[in-house]
Amino acid sequence: MFQIALVGPELEENLSLRYLASALAAAGFRSEIVPFDSPGDLPRVLAALLESGEPPALVGLSLSFQRRAKDFLALSVALRQKRYTGHITAGGHFGTFAYQEILRDFPEIDSICRHEAENTLVSLVKALSTTGDLAPIPGLAYRDTQGNTVLTNLPAPPNVHRLSWPDRRGAPAECLGHRLAPLVASRGCYGHCAFCCISAWHEQTTPGKRFRLRPLDDVADEMAQLYHDRRIEVFIFHDDNFFLPDHSRNLHRIHTLADMLEQRGVRDFASIVKARPNDLNPEVLSALQQRLGLIRLYVGIENASDPGLNTLGRGMTSDQGHYALELIERADVFSCFNLLIFGPTTSIEDLETNLSFMEKFAAVPQNFCRVELYAGTPILAQCQTEGLCTGDYLDTDYRIADAAVQKIFELAMQCFYVRNFSEEATPHRLMSARFSVEIAARFHPLAFRESWRGEAKRLGCVLTHDSVKGMREIIEFERRGAPIRDEMDFVATLASRLRAAERLIHEAIDLLATRVENAVRNTAQDDAECSEVGGSDHGKRQGAQPAK
Repeated sequence: MFQIALVGPELEENLSLRYLASALAAAGFRSEIVPFDSPGDLPRVLAALLESGEPPALVGLSLSFQRRAKDFLALSVALRQKRYTGHITAGGHFGTFAYQEILRDFPEIDSICRHEAENTLVSLVKALSTTGDLAPIPGLAYRDTQGNTVLTNLPAPPNVHRLSWPDRRGAPAECLGHRLAPLVASRGCYGHCAFCCISAWHEQTTPGKRFRLRPLDDVADEMAQLYHDRRIEVFIFHDDNFFLPDHSRNLHRIHTLADMLEQRGVRDFASIVKARPNDLNPEVLSALQQRLGLIRLYVGIENASDPGLNTLGRGMTSDQGHYALELIERADVFSCFNLLIFGPTTSIEDLETNLSFMEKFAAVPQNFCRVELYAGTPILAQCQTEGLCTGDYLDTDYRIADAAVQKIFELAMQCFYVRNFSEEATPHRLMSARFSVEIAARFHPLAFRESWRGEAKRLGCVLTHDSVKGMREIIEFERRGAPIRDEMDFVATLASRLRAAERLIHEAIDLLATRVENAVRNTAQDDAECSEVGGSDHGKRQGAQPAK
């Protein structure tokens, strides 16, 4: 049989790879999913591909994340060095936009599957296993016998009404014993943000029609199958945007999905969604909580200054970000957000506006970083036109137009990299702990203590205020025009203080997580003992209410 290996990050179930695996299975082809989560995984991935029996006839590489492109391209080089002779294809957002450069610079790559590739990949596998003729395959970039790049016409996007559900092989992730699964109820986004490769990707395929909804009965059927057969209780909607640009239609969609789930016996569950600030109002938020068991909401704030939002093409005002978070705080919903406080046109005034926003919502788990230039995006084209870009397509960088802000950014990255972006990034650890608290609140009300939620918020405040203080010290250092010889001492002193604060916060996070885990475990044991002794319903999960 024609063997296929799909290689990509699997920090959680990778829906893009799993939809591809499902499409291949429907066409009669079996595939293996090979996780490649970090550069250090390269030896293991090579061994999985080349040393566990007959090598696959086709290796598919996920180039969705631009920052990981070098890792996957290095894998293709290593495969050829190991004398792998099969077909290597790649796909994803970055592969789609950078196909010319990749095929030019990496002879190890044989083809690129562009855009949504379920149909393209199936057609490629069929061709390779029979005639070998790639010309009729829509959505493909490859080289002809003379080495010239050939680009076939793009196909119509896959019909989301008819897509096979993603492959769910392997054990699902868990939190406090409750199983989690990602899924999508749509593809694309109605927004047109200038920094977003997803918007640009869908716009290139179907101009003006970047957002396609799955039928709700199909979504409900998939959720019911996951709930009953795999015992999934927490549904993580990975839609680029869960919402429509209309509050009344959102309410109808939420209530309709909830009714369908109840009809299918899905009654005790939780959900996680993403939203733009303008998607939310009191009625929508209440419906999410009461009908879909909302326990976490990622809010795409992105920037808190109006000039910054204009640069990002967000199509909204800073007031909408304030309103959304104020609404969420009143509803006591666990939310989180990220701020792109540095961008090509950022001023010091913009920085100060964003820092004030961070302080105002200090208890909300948050992180901050810089706008990155992703392939295919309008903001990349703008920066190239303005001569701000450096590097190449594999490592595009830029200088902020305001030299003082550029210097502040450089100092901030030296001081905050460990806190914001390392494997032990403090905001991520705090978000994880808060998530455990909300899982306990949802499913274990007898064990739950409101003080846990208060402690998570307190730690959020401590972290945010410390970060804001550090950023303001960097701004002041730059404003003073201190000599370069003082810079090293300043960075060392500030970084040392930040690391010390992080250690204390990490200790408190670990203590909170341990308290939650122990309380939930002890309550479950007590319930089990009561059930064994009395044979009553007390052994069932106590107080967990249907998501109505």
